[in-house]
Amino acid sequence: MQVIANTAITISSLFYLYFLVNIFLINHYREPVRALTKGPQQFRLFLIIPVLNEAHIVTHTINHLSAEIANLPSTVQAEIVAVDDDSSDKSLAALAQSSSPYLQVLHRAGNAKQGKGAVINTAVQYLENTLAKTADPQRTLIGILDADAFMTTTDLIQVVANFEQDDKIMMVQTGVSIYNQNNWLTRMQNFEFMCVNNSTQQLRDRLGQGIASGNGQFVRLTLAQRNQWGNSLLEDLEFTLRTWLLGGRVVFTHGMVVEQEAVESLRPFIKQRIRWCQGALQCMTYLPALWRSRDVNAFQKFDTTFWVLMPITGCIVPLTSVWAFATMVTRSLATWQSGWHHLALLAVILIALATCWLFANLYQRNYADIQKPVAFWPTFIDSLSFQGYLLIISITPYAAIYRQLIGQTSWIKTRHQAMTVSLYSHLLHRRGQHA
Repeated sequence: MQVIANTAITISSLFYLYFLVNIFLINHYREPVRALTKGPQQFRLFLIIPVLNEAHIVTHTINHLSAEIANLPSTVQAEIVAVDDDSSDKSLAALAQSSSPYLQVLHRAGNAKQGKGAVINTAVQYLENTLAKTADPQRTLIGILDADAFMTTTDLIQVVANFEQDDKIMMVQTGVSIYNQNNWLTRMQNFEFMCVNNSTQQLRDRLGQGIASGNGQFVRLTLAQRNQWGNSLLEDLEFTLRTWLLGGRVVFTHGMVVEQEAVESLRPFIKQRIRWCQGALQCMTYLPALWRSRDVNAFQKFDTTFWVLMPITGCIVPLTSVWAFATMVTRSLATWQSGWHHLALLAVILIALATCWLFANLYQRNYADIQKPVAFWPTFIDSLSFQGYLLIISITPYAAIYRQLIGQTSWIKTRHQAMTVSLYSHLLHRRGQHA
């Protein structure tokens, strides 16, 4: 029993040390905000929106994006390509009735819901043979936006300017924020995206390269022609790894964001995270090629390996952490006057509080960088409660591994809610702020 306890303490300590080093690096390597000016070069921009049973929200999304596209400069010719993946609701009818002059509608009839990657490939193949057939592929950009996405004109211009300023950039990933923060679960998702993920992506951009996050992902047509999207349950990570292996450069830009809808209830949220977790497992097959590649630096190799293996370590570390904590509490009570375990427990608690304080500051700074200041103390409280959110996520690796082992690899789509009047007003207000 003592051997098991000591092993649990050792494993937990090693991962805790990794976590602390990562926190230090995240805080130290901050990406500066780059306000670029769009130059005179002509660009084509195609915003691809995969649609599967989104009748209740896709019309609002098309209207919002069309209003933003209308304000783009003459050097950016933009269109929206919505791909209906044989929806069983009225999504196709809603798209067909749209009055947007920028909208092209595709319909994948008879397909077996093969996932987001297959839908994107359909759109790219269509563009290659029609709208972008004679366009310069180096100055033709493809943006991947979910059916609940919203981006401002200003941010779209900044995306194009990034590609214009550096011909070596093959993919740009924006930040992601949540617009329906109406309960604890949705607030926690926003904290995850705008604090933890955003700051981690900034670290990757400084020491290696960014990783695509699906929504808000922009690529050159030249890359899309060489690198199709795969059928894994985490198609954005798979596409990123293939891009790295091809020598393409991926940039994360936290100064611009795509706003999206969070999952509002627990059951569909867990299903979503199981899919993401299982998708990471499916990308493990790329690790040998990643480590052999000369186009991928050491930081990318270690960071990506740790992330891809997280479903496995995520099954081990929570158990060892609980065992280690229980062991330390028991030993502390038994040897209070002469032991050291109570001091270790106190140190862990203080470091946890300091980490929450740091996360709150990172969240504040990330929002300040997009000119949306937030108060510190409510953010700090959210940072504390975020630990409960992590406990919920900690159950997903077990289900993900089980699904992968029994061959359940079907796509579990995230269901979006209907657009409410308050959310519609919020997006109109956001548009007005950037007009």
